[in-house]
Amino acid sequence: MMPDEIDLQPLRKWIHDLNNRVAVILTTSELLQLEQLSPKASVRTRTIEQKALEVRDLLRNLSDHYLS
Repeated sequence: MMPDEIDLQPLRKWIHDLNNRVAVILTTSELLQLEQLSPKASVRTRTIEQKALEVRDLLRNLSDHYLS
């Protein structure tokens, strides 16, 4: 590797690992939505899903910008 080149492999791995964790959060949120939850818990579960989707989009943008 040239001195001015940046090794992006760690970034690729970190984005991949974060995506895997977001997938677990999304799956758990979807499973919780199948449960009989209180209205307050249902709202919280949808908020968790919405924010996890936002994180997934941010990770995709990072990946597209730096790794494409």
